[in-house]
Amino acid sequence: METATIRVRSAMGGYAATLRGQRATCTWSHEEAARKVARKVYGDKVDVVNDYLRDGDVAAGIQYRYHVTHLKGAH
Repeated sequence: METATIRVRSAMGGYAATLRGQRATCTWSHEEAARKVARKVYGDKVDVVNDYLRDGDVAAGIQYRYHVTHLKGAH
C-alpha cells in the first residue's frame, strides 16, 4: 500500500475526514473519523497514526492529519 494521507476538518458538531475522494464523519473524535474513512477505503486491517500538519493545512481548514498503517499481525 502506498502512503495515504487523511485530512480532518471540523464539521457541524463533529469532524469530517477525507481520503481518496471518500469521506467519513464522527461526532466525538477526529481520530475515529480518520479511522472510519481509512477502513472504508482499505478495509478493516488498517489503522491510523497522527501526522504533522503541513504549511498550507491551516489555511485550507485542515485541523488534523493522519496516515494509514497496517495493523500488526494482519495480512
